Amino acid sequence: MRIITILVACIFINACETATSIDAGRDSSATLSEQEKSYLSQAEYDGRLMYEKDIRAANATGLLLAKINPGDYPNLVGWVTYPNSDDFTVSFYQRAGEEFEIIADVIYSASEPPVVDIAPSRKPTELEVSMVKARIAALQRGASPCTERHNTVVLPSQSDEYWDVYVLAATTDPTLVQVGGHVKVTVVRSDAKVIDVMPLSKSCLAIDITEGMPEGATLAALTVSHIVTEMPIAIHPYINLLHDIDLAVSTKRGLWMVSSGQIKQL
Repeated sequence: MRIITILVACIFINACETATSIDAGRDSSATLSEQEKSYLSQAEYDGRLMYEKDIRAANATGLLLAKINPGDYPNLVGWVTYPNSDDFTVSFYQRAGEEFEIIADVIYSASEPPVVDIAPSRKPTELEVSMVKARIAALQRGASPCTERHNTVVLPSQSDEYWDVYVLAATTDPTLVQVGGHVKVTVVRSDAKVIDVMPLSKSCLAIDITEGMPEGATLAALTVSHIVTEMPIAIHPYINLLHDIDLAVSTKRGLWMVSSGQIKQL
């Protein structure tokens, strides 16, 4: 039996213990219906895609800022990340009247370093324009009061008619894990109409992973209580992958371990 010591951060419950023993060897997948298994598989996929897009956007921002003066682009409206033939491209845009111009493309490859192309000689595709408009609409409706900074990740929704835009509460403090404050905004692809705004938590919880840690101790996992849905959602694999910290997620449906981007019922 593998025993995992967990630093506990209770979001919505009044009492919690500082250490928990979990039998990680027990397989409870048989208790899940096929529909629930499909739901969790989609949450894992979306969480990993969110992570892959977000880390490239963060890296691309640093690469671009090393080459331009942001003050030269007062009409900047942000960026989107979309697949290319080999990996992802992160493109940055500014308004030009009723249209958008590309400030730069940062092109990623599975085998080569990223390439920064300033002022490329192309126009945004219809896909890019749709994603940019969705990002702008989502920020207007979904930015939470938890943080001043927000990142966005635009993902395909379950229906081809919509985008799911994750408006992520962001922090620059490397000791904090921002668990609360994230919002999912569903936007119509064709006209950027917002049809749903879903806060993914009931609090603004940010966990200091250094607070209360004994000298020489190693943090194995964080545990959080999630009451917005009955099972974990895409934000949990995303946080797990972003911080490389396992999450034990307590929901109405049970207790779950999120590790390496995968969700397992305990």
